Amino acid sequence: MLVYMGTRVPADSVVRADLPAWSPMLAVAGPLPGAEAEAEYGFEPLFNGARVLVYLPGDGRVRLVSGIGQDVTAGYPELVGLAGVLPPGLVGVLDGEVVALGKHGGVSVERLQRRMSVRHPAAVAEAAAAMPVQLVVYDILHLGEPVLHSPFTARRALLDDLGVSGPHVVVPPYWPAMASEALHYIRQEGYDGVVAKRLTSTYLPGRRSRDWIKVKNLHADGN
Repeated sequence: MLVYMGTRVPADSVVRADLPAWSPMLAVAGPLPGAEAEAEYGFEPLFNGARVLVYLPGDGRVRLVSGIGQDVTAGYPELVGLAGVLPPGLVGVLDGEVVALGKHGGVSVERLQRRMSVRHPAAVAEAAAAMPVQLVVYDILHLGEPVLHSPFTARRALLDDLGVSGPHVVVPPYWPAMASEALHYIRQEGYDGVVAKRLTSTYLPGRRSRDWIKVKNLHADGN
């Protein structure tokens, strides 16, 4: 069973190779940390995508599992090639979001909602061609062994060392202890918000923690 936001839900049987059935760690909404605490956080763009854990059992397969434990792999055929841009035989669990790309670049929430509503395989294939998605990977829970108890800085270094990069997958930039630089980039690129992650934070599956703070509507409130 998975526990997600206090609710117990069945874990899909697709999780293999002794990989635990985790659920994502969640951020709280709030203001950015003040200047006196800035050095304790790293800052990332807020994507407003569909949260997924990416299970890599080491045999070339990829499984995308939603925050409530549903296997959503079939809905995003353009993402099944992820294993091809990773070291062969990698056994791991990654955390990230599926985002849909707009006609003129950037992230489109409306297009993602349309993709999420498509079920029939033929319609899914058509939607993948017309409205492609991208997997944004920003954390790692397992790399040969669980790394949940490692600090965020160490997990992020492991993720960066993997060299995850491909036409449909990206690791976003992050700025340790550099809020102003992060905000400049986020506003320039048109993102709606920022996530501040405590650099020493461990990964707490299924829990909402103040170690991660999301700030939305940056353009509206002048943060």
